[in-house]
Amino acid sequence: MTDPLFKVLQAHFSGVLSTHSQAHQGYPFGSVVPFCLDEKGKPLILISALAQHTKNIQANPKVSLTLLQHTSTDVQMGERLTLLADGVSVPDSDIEACAQRYYGYFPSAQGYHDQLDFRFYHLEPVQFRHIKGFGEMGWAKPESVLVPNPFAWQQEKAIVDHMNADHGDALSHYCQLFHIPFEEQPVMCAISGLGMTIRTEAGLTWVEFPETVTTSNEARSILVALARRPLP
Repeated sequence: MTDPLFKVLQAHFSGVLSTHSQAHQGYPFGSVVPFCLDEKGKPLILISALAQHTKNIQANPKVSLTLLQHTSTDVQMGERLTLLADGVSVPDSDIEACAQRYYGYFPSAQGYHDQLDFRFYHLEPVQFRHIKGFGEMGWAKPESVLVPNPFAWQQEKAIVDHMNADHGDALSHYCQLFHIPFEEQPVMCAISGLGMTIRTEAGLTWVEFPETVTTSNEARSILVALARRPLP
């Protein structure tokens, strides 16, 4: 069974990155960063060499990433997840694959890694701290939370490209089915064993599948079933 904490991680695309300030020793430094998950289920970020948080990570890689539910009227009653991690620069051999994945989520950043002085970093999890609500909290180890994507990158890309090229009507139906606001044609950004990410002008939304898939055929079956599901 998939740990519900991973679903919290999967459903967010930005968070507060806290690093150790080099300009003001002894103080934490918080900044907001977008992120997506890599093939192992770990957060992937793209940050500028000029940014304070990048300089901080280079001096001390120990960071945290905090995710906050925005639907609660009382912020302390909302669900929160904090990831303690090490910020690790992506090796040159993996940069192109990371770029294709990241820009699928955030096309407005296209080319930052080779046209500007930006670098990809993995956040290697050490511990998770989950607060579900008042009095409901606890720690979890990465191995009990993270879920690797069952699809290799080229396999995932083939599914995503096919859906965007040939099944725009299905993507629009998914948005209506799951109450995702859209005016322009929705775009599928990613697919994993647990669900798919759809991008509209309103932002990114993760849609959880009713069951876990592990193969392309299973993914096709569940996408077809969702496309045929009547609207509420």
